[in-house]
Amino acid sequence: MSDSHSEDSIQGAARAMWSSIPEPILLIAADGLILQANDRFASVFGHEAYANPQKKLTDIFSNSAEFFQQALRDWLGTREPLPKVFHKQGQDGSPVSIRAEGWRTHYDDRAAVLVRFYPENPSVDRFIELTTLVDTLNNECARRARIEDELRSLLGQLNAVNNMRDLIMAQLSHDLRTPLNAVLGMSEFILSEPYGKMNPRYNEYIHDIKFSGEILLEQVNSVLSMTDDMDFLDRTKDLLVDLSDCLDSCHRIASPIAQRRGIDLLVPQNVRTPRIRAERTLVKQILMNLIGNSTKHINEGGHIKVNVDWQMGSDLNVSVIDDGPGIDPDKLENLLHSNSRDAYSTSKTGFGLGLYLTNRSAEAIGARISIDSVPGRGTIATMTFPAAMLDMSTL
Repeated sequence: MSDSHSEDSIQGAARAMWSSIPEPILLIAADGLILQANDRFASVFGHEAYANPQKKLTDIFSNSAEFFQQALRDWLGTREPLPKVFHKQGQDGSPVSIRAEGWRTHYDDRAAVLVRFYPENPSVDRFIELTTLVDTLNNECARRARIEDELRSLLGQLNAVNNMRDLIMAQLSHDLRTPLNAVLGMSEFILSEPYGKMNPRYNEYIHDIKFSGEILLEQVNSVLSMTDDMDFLDRTKDLLVDLSDCLDSCHRIASPIAQRRGIDLLVPQNVRTPRIRAERTLVKQILMNLIGNSTKHINEGGHIKVNVDWQMGSDLNVSVIDDGPGIDPDKLENLLHSNSRDAYSTSKTGFGLGLYLTNRSAEAIGARISIDSVPGRGTIATMTFPAAMLDMSTL
């Protein structure tokens, strides 16, 4: 028998021996390349049964390259089985832990590692699972501890802000109420006509000043009460607002200003709509802001019309329509949703904060503000009360 036949026979016997081993077996070079594998390995792990110089352990298992480098160094240093735990993703996507034992051997007169696998090893799997669970719990506890520290810090900052707010509101209460009460007191004194009858037109103006001062004082008291009582808006959901009364009040306040500027202001009277579930002062303030904004920015001789649109079962819309200079489309979105003073001032007389604050107030009571404007042709500002805010029993 020739040497080639003898070599073929030896290789055939080696393959037969490898195939007969019931456990997955790998022969690995010192650099991690797979030199040889048996059929059982192929059936378990789905890779070629024999040497594939392009495959490494990192191509089969999910452990890090550093882990395998250390494992090879450990195995090359001993002839006794040394256990390691490999990780691989299962068919269902879940991680699988596999025990392997490796030790030093030789292949073609060079050092190699023989590795034997135990694919079914519940004790090792359970140990890995519990260890992973403990690590996960420790990480979660540490994360929650960090969050608690951040929350405690934030709570301290909020308390400081609340204390500062209380001081500011106390000062604001004094600074606003004192001159308002003086205005109201002086108005009442003049209306008593202590020095004789005055011109009927002046009498009418003093009544308007007194009425506007009372409205402003009511709004100041309402704002201050909101800062003192955090459930203010929840309590006001049960209040009912007569839209016609609100529009009449707004007309009485805005009409003298419109007349002095030569502006035609048309506000409907005796409007028949359901009452609105909201706080009366806020509804009046929002409508007054919309009317006042048009009055402030419209040119002399312009026109302002308030329109009420409602049908049974639908939302209630109150629109303030003017033929003023309009608003640049690029600035329109910012006017409702940004509190920047500098980015979008629309005239020399205002900071541009009015519509933003009005929109925030409308959102607070459950309504919404929309603006439709064309530069040079005017603006339509609409306050919409959803149907859910309307009390149909009041019709």
